[in-house]
Amino acid sequence: MLRLLMREFLRQPLLNEAAETRFTTLAIRLIESVDLALAARHVREIAAHPGLPRALARHLAAGPLSLAGPILRLSPALDDKDLTELAEQLGPAHLAAMAARREVTPALAKRLAELIHRRSAGPTPASAEDGPDADAATIGPAPAAISGKPAEPAEPAPPAVPDFFRAGPEERAALIARLVTLPPLPLAERPAAAPAAFIDALLDAAKAKDSAALAALMERALAVTPANAARIVAEETGQALAVVARALGLSFAILSRVLFRLHPVAGRSAGEMARLAEMFDELPLASAQHLVASWRAERRVARERAEDAPSMRSFNQPHAAPATSPSVTENRQRSS
Repeated sequence: MLRLLMREFLRQPLLNEAAETRFTTLAIRLIESVDLALAARHVREIAAHPGLPRALARHLAAGPLSLAGPILRLSPALDDKDLTELAEQLGPAHLAAMAARREVTPALAKRLAELIHRRSAGPTPASAEDGPDADAATIGPAPAAISGKPAEPAEPAPPAVPDFFRAGPEERAALIARLVTLPPLPLAERPAAAPAAFIDALLDAAKAKDSAALAALMERALAVTPANAARIVAEETGQALAVVARALGLSFAILSRVLFRLHPVAGRSAGEMARLAEMFDELPLASAQHLVASWRAERRVARERAEDAPSMRSFNQPHAAPATSPSVTENRQRSS
C-alpha cells in the first residue's frame, strides 16, 4: 500500500488542502507500519518532490535519520523558519544532514555550525529523536565501561570516525558533513598525490577485473589495512572509490573508468553515476583525507599540547631576553 501511495503521489499532484491532509495522515500510518529500511527507500523517492506536504516533511524530519536525512537534505517543503526550528530540536547527525543542503542561507549556516560544534564538543546522551541510525553517524569516542572503582583521570581519546562501509547513503552524507568540523590532518598523515604509474596500474587492474591487484594498490597508496583495502574495492556503489579518488587527486573520468570495469551495474547506470558525480564534486578534500586515515590500523590523531599552543594574550607583547651563560657574559666584558 505504501508503494502504491507513493507512486500515485508522484504521478499526479495533490489538488487541495484536504487532499494533502489525507495523504499526510495515510503516509505517516503506512511509514510507521513497515520496516524502517523499506520506508526509507520510499521516502528517498519523494524527498525532493516540490509538492510534498509541509506537515509530512516536518514529521519525517524529526524521525530516525534514515527517514529524516533525505528530507533535511533535499526537501523544498521546509523553509528557513522550519529548518531553524528543527535545528534547535534535533541531534548532531540530523544537523549534519541539514548542513548538506545545496542552498542554505548564511544565517542558518552559521547557526548550524554553532550547534554542530557545541554538540560534538563533548559526549552527549543519545536522543530519541536521533533514531536508531544516529549512533552510526556520531563522531566521538565510545563510552567507557561502568565499574565500581572511581575513574582515573586520563587523556581524552581522539575523535573516532564511524564505519563508512556499514553506513547507508544518508548516513554517509551526514558523516562527510560532520568531518568538515574536524581539524586538518597533519601533512604526514595525508595521502600523497597519485603518480602516473599508479594511474596506469589502476586502470590495467580494473580492465582485468583483478580485485586482488586493485586492493594491493589501495593498500600501498593509502597505507590502509588489507581488510579495508578489500572493502574499498568490493563496495559496489563506488562511493568508497570516490573518496579514494578525491584523496589521491584523481579525476572523475579515471574513477568512472575503474567503476565501469569493476562494478558494471553501477558503472553503466546513468542515475547512479550522476549521484556519484554529485558526491565527488561536493566532497571536501579534508573529509576524504580523514576517511582514508580512519581506514588505517591504530591511527592516533596528534593533538597540540596546551603549553605549546600560541596564546592571543601574548600577541604583540615583548618577549623576555634569552638567558646567557656566565662564560658568555665574561667573554663579552673582556672584549669591551
